[in-house]
Order: sequence, then C-alpha cells, then structure tokens
Amino acid sequence: MRPATPQRVLVIGDDTRSFLATVRSLGRQGLEVHAAPYGLGSPALRSRYIHKTHLLPYYLDGGAQWLECIRRLIVNEGIALVIPCEERSLLPLFRHQDALPAGCVLAIPDAPALEAFFDKVRTRSLAAAQQVPTPKGYELTEHTRAADVAAQLQFPVIAKYRQSYSWPELYVRTGVTILPSEPELQAWLDKHRDQAGLMFVEQMCPGVGIGVSVLCDQGRVLQAFEHHRAHELDGSSYYRKSAPLHDARVAAVARMCAAIGYTGIAMFEFKLDEASGDWVLLEVNARPWGSLPLPVALGVDFPYRLYRLLVHKEATPAVPYRVGVYGRNLVADIWQLRVLLPRLRGSKLVLLGQLLTWLGSLGRILIGREHQDVLVLDDWRPGVLELRQFFAERWQGLRGKPQLARNPAFAAGGAGLRRSDGAPLSVVFVCQGNICRSPYAEHKMRQLAQAAGLPLHIASAGMLPRNRRPSPASAQAAAARRGVPLDTHLSQHAHEALLQQADVIVIFDLINQHSVLTRHPALAARLCYLDEFSPGAGPVEEIADPDGRDGAVFDAIYSHIDRSLQGLVERLRRPTDSHA
Repeated sequence: MRPATPQRVLVIGDDTRSFLATVRSLGRQGLEVHAAPYGLGSPALRSRYIHKTHLLPYYLDGGAQWLECIRRLIVNEGIALVIPCEERSLLPLFRHQDALPAGCVLAIPDAPALEAFFDKVRTRSLAAAQQVPTPKGYELTEHTRAADVAAQLQFPVIAKYRQSYSWPELYVRTGVTILPSEPELQAWLDKHRDQAGLMFVEQMCPGVGIGVSVLCDQGRVLQAFEHHRAHELDGSSYYRKSAPLHDARVAAVARMCAAIGYTGIAMFEFKLDEASGDWVLLEVNARPWGSLPLPVALGVDFPYRLYRLLVHKEATPAVPYRVGVYGRNLVADIWQLRVLLPRLRGSKLVLLGQLLTWLGSLGRILIGREHQDVLVLDDWRPGVLELRQFFAERWQGLRGKPQLARNPAFAAGGAGLRRSDGAPLSVVFVCQGNICRSPYAEHKMRQLAQAAGLPLHIASAGMLPRNRRPSPASAQAAAARRGVPLDTHLSQHAHEALLQQADVIVIFDLINQHSVLTRHPALAARLCYLDEFSPGAGPVEEIADPDGRDGAVFDAIYSHIDRSLQGLVERLRRPTDSHA
C-alpha cells in the first residue's frame, strides 16, 4: 500500500539511458522524483516525472561544499532515497555516507560489493573463486614486458584500467585500448609505466555482448533479466533484445552475489561465442546501467523494486517478461550507423545490405516488438528534444562552423563594461582547463589594466571540474616570452560563486560557451568572446585551445589574446553613450 503523501527520491545523473529510465520507473509509480544533474542541457531533464531539479556543485577538494549542499537538499526536501546513476556520484556518497542524514537511504553498494564490482581485477578474482569463466588476463607492473604478456595471452589484447572512475580524478572516465601486436603492446607499456598498477590487459574474445541484470537482497537473486546486443560496433550497442534466461549464466551471477551478500541492482556483462556456445564474464555494473530502459519497458521494474526493497524492506517476487522484444536508443543507434557506413564503402553490396537491415529493423515498432529508450508516449518531451538537438547539430554540420554572435552589451558604446554603482568591474576569463588560455589572459590583463590605470577585479577559471593543475611547460615558456609568469599558476574550477559575482565572463570558443551555459544558463547576458574586442570589424573568431601543441602554436594563440586584450583595454577606457 502506497503512503498517502508520495515519498521523494533523488536521482543523480542526467543521461537519457540509465538516469531517464530510473526517473520514469519511479515517477510512473507515483513517487516524487527530484533530479541532481551535472548540467542543465540534457533532454532527460524535460521528463514529466521530474518534480524538481537541483544543481549540485562538483565534488572537489575533499567535497566539503558538495557534502553541505547534498545534506541540505536531503533535509529540506525530505528525500527518502538517493539513487546515483554512475560512479561520479556513487563514490562520494559511499565516502560520506555516515555524514548524511540517517533517515535517508542510499542506493549504493556496501564495502565488499564496492571492492568486488568496481575494480575489474577484483571482479575477476571473485569470478574465479566462484568458477565463473573470464577472459585470460595479465596484471601489469612497472617491470612488465610485452614478451611476458605474449607468453600467456594471444593477440589482440585489450588494455583496461581497473576502475572506470577513481580518486582523485573523479570526473575523468578511463578508457580501453586495443593492442593488436606485441610491438604495439610494448610501445603502450613504455608510455604507461607510471600507471601500471592501475591497469591490466585481457585477451579479446569473439562473440556478442550479453547482459544479465539482477535485483538482489542479501545475496539472493530476486529478479533476473537477460538481453543480447544487436548492431554491436567496437564493443558498444544501442540496440538490444530481451532473451530467455540462461540457467548457467544466472547461476554464475547468483554465486557471485551470494559470495558477498550483495543487496542492490546490477548488470553482469558477458561475451558469448555463438559458434562454440562458450561465454565469459567481462565486468559488472552495480548501479543503473545503459540498457535499463528495455527491462523497465517490459515490466521488470528494477528501479521501483529497488526503492521498495531499500525503503520498505519488501523483497518482491520475480515476474516473467516477453522475449524477443527490442529496445533502441534511436539517436545513438543512428549515430553508430553513421560511423559504420563509411567503413563499408569498399563493398557497396555489404553497405547496401547493412543499410536495408537497419531500416527493416524499424518495422518491429509496427508489430509491437520494439520499444524506444527515450521517445515514449507517456513522456514524449525528452525524445522530441533529443531529436531536435540531433538534427540541429547535423544541419549545423552541413552549414559549417556557425558565426559567433557578439554581445551588444559589450560593444563600443555599450553599457556592459560599466557598473551603475561606479564600483570596479569584475572580469573573469573562462576556458576549459584554466591552464593555457584563461590564466594567460588573466595575468596579461592585470598588467595592461595596471598600466592603463583601470581599477578591475580580474580572475580566471576553467569549466572542467579540476583544481590545482599547473600550466604545461609549453604554456609557461610562451607566456614567459611575453613577460607573463605562469610558473606558479594552479588551475581553479569556475564554480558558481565566482561566476555569479562576475560582471563580464570572457570566453574563447564555442565549447566554453556551451560549458558555461549548460550549468549556468542564467548568465548568458554576461558572456562575450575575447575576440569581440580585437581590432577591426570582421567576424568574431574562436581562440583555439593550444594544449598539447608546440611552442609556435602557443605563440600564435597568445599573440591573438594580446591583440584582443589591448582592444578590451581601449574599450574600457572609452566612455559609454550614457556618459558621453
């Protein structure tokens, strides 16, 4: 029996797969869903099932600000359950769970599960202990040679990080690298010696990707669901079908969950060699996963049943589901097709066959054998917005780079470069990392303003959630040639308080604009491109990020910044029309 007042659940994330499926699952059951996204631009945030959206600060420098904000949010909104949709929020919740209000339940794994399921090497160890097959692997050390690996594994091999996300770079997702031969592996090892303890290599296995998803209570599997990937490319797929449960795979999952007494939801990813029937476990996602929309659409309501288990202690019984029903993330699947087709240009018949097969698969919608992940009848806004964004981006791609718009408030005679109270203007230069362009602009502008007698508050920051990174050597050298010291500079994130106090937020390119407006759309009127102040009346140009480039590129970029800053100084020295 549901409570008279809907209980409130906070879902952290903003993607159109795991996050949106979780939101819909809970909202359809009458729960009041609150969202805590990483930005405000995702189509998923248009869901009718989101009651309120809360933008949390990034977790930085020990997370004190993040912790205070989420603690206040839980208390003020009366949140009963928090569900993180990936590690960027799950790991901080785990670290600070004892500091959060006791009446709020966290949908996070306990310590044994975190160790077993969020470290791929430990996952492999648990699997081995429970007689669950995994690909052949090799743990790396700083002394490992390619010949050592070649003696035990066949090429190609895949180099993987043990963890997809980890401290301290919480907002940097690790990747995988396919290494076809021993020389390529040796070159890769030489480049990654300092990270050897964080990585391992695994033999590639042929076959199709399979997922076995479960809801568990103290190690007991309450519900299982199996899906098989379709349209798989480079190890990823946005199209999958429901399949009958395979007894041996479900038993393997059950043994692993029982061994650690797991409570929660998880998706176990396997690779099946259809020719031999052999299968191996690849990894475990012990939080909402990307293919979650399919079981939810078929009545296997993992998020809502997780809520009932954690909040109300209800161990709900297993339910059957239809097999042979497909789920598609339409925009991502279209994009994957767009990547595949150019690879098939050498064989027109294969290309035509692939295209016809893809188009024919859409016919499953008409016979009720396909569900869309995002575009659904009872919650259509996210799907429509996603399609609009997709086609707008494709149209812009055909038209070429867009012309950058000037902000009239900062044009000659505009009032944007004066404060009505006569106080010094606050100018913040913002790029992505705050290690190349914006710190140089900050220090150079401070020199120019002092020489011109302009009272300004000047700062710089980056939109990436990283603090205290030094400028690269190339940036320091190029800046030093212009009398600008960057040797002691350490980056800072463009946090809300810094941007809110700025009168002018100076950016360098479209990426900066998108990054600022995704988190702070209300600040659009304060944004301007640095090149708007360059001499001449030509179109506004981007000032590209020189990170990773040579000294000549840094010299060119810093020369461009110098010209624009000189123009900004001249603009600041002129009276506005209202003062003329």
